[in-house]
Amino acid sequence: MTKIGIVEGFFGPSWPEEARKTFAPFMKNYGGDFYIYAPKRDAFLRKSWREYWPVEYLNFLEDLKQNFNSHGIKFGVAISPFGLGTEISNEDWKHLREKLKILSNLKLDYLGLFFDDMPSTDKLLDVQKSVVNLAKEFFSDGLIFCPSYYSFDPILDKVFGARPPLYVEGLSQAIAAGVEVCWTGPKVISDEIPASHLIEVSQLIGRKPFIWENLFANDGPKNCKFLKLRYFSGRDEHFLDQISGISFNLMNQPYLSQLLYLASVMVLKNELEPAQAFEASCKTLCSPKLSQLIIEHRLLFLATGLDGISQEMKSNLLELFNLEGSVLSLEIVSWLKGDYIVGPECLTD
Repeated sequence: MTKIGIVEGFFGPSWPEEARKTFAPFMKNYGGDFYIYAPKRDAFLRKSWREYWPVEYLNFLEDLKQNFNSHGIKFGVAISPFGLGTEISNEDWKHLREKLKILSNLKLDYLGLFFDDMPSTDKLLDVQKSVVNLAKEFFSDGLIFCPSYYSFDPILDKVFGARPPLYVEGLSQAIAAGVEVCWTGPKVISDEIPASHLIEVSQLIGRKPFIWENLFANDGPKNCKFLKLRYFSGRDEHFLDQISGISFNLMNQPYLSQLLYLASVMVLKNELEPAQAFEASCKTLCSPKLSQLIIEHRLLFLATGLDGISQEMKSNLLELFNLEGSVLSLEIVSWLKGDYIVGPECLTD
């Protein structure tokens, strides 16, 4: 059966620990198989991965694992070894082995090796192949690999440098069988992922793609001005049959993201129409009044955005959503106040 879960892999503010932990009982109740912890602002997993990980940090990861596993949800952590260059130095091999051993000792269900949104190098795939092969010494299964070029979208080449020749085509041989390979679709944020595209990608990478679903992501300097309260659409009825898994990379707002996740699961598993699923999710997770307010203002938040909402309307909306007082309505209040503004760290926005 195709795996459905969440990857916390966005730029911008990480989810608060209390909110993150609520995803364990939430997914148990409403459907989900796994949760991958990989926020871009966790420097220990990305730009400062070589640094010493204090015991407090290891306890934090262990606590997260126990939280999800106790609810029957598989848990993983992804490391993004930034700055390896064309060759891996002896010192970097030492750091990699050390961190992989630590993560192995945590007995994770999944290990992510995420090379997304990093500058290109001359021997990009060779380096990544070496890292994957090293990781297999510590994780015989449960490996999820995100390539640097995880879509055909030319924005990746524009921002991070031209992809090496035959990079995507080389994944089938370079990345060992049994390792999941992430893919976002035709674009970094794909409005549609046609069946023909999935067939093409499967042939290129030598396996069904593991979809990194960015449809709801709002973690860039432009996208943070919008609440991506979109319908889960643009994927056909055979979508799950053509992929090995789907990991939702959601909004910077965790509780509103639960609304989107549930609506998506209703489309994928219950075959509800996207609009019907969104309204059903609102009615399941919100009070009748809040459900009505979100449905009524969905397009305002999705299409007009912060910069297009007048100050008078903002004041009215702040009053309306403040009165509701739930965690979902208060996220909307915080967004209206500009608390979720993201800087230029996300270069593909």
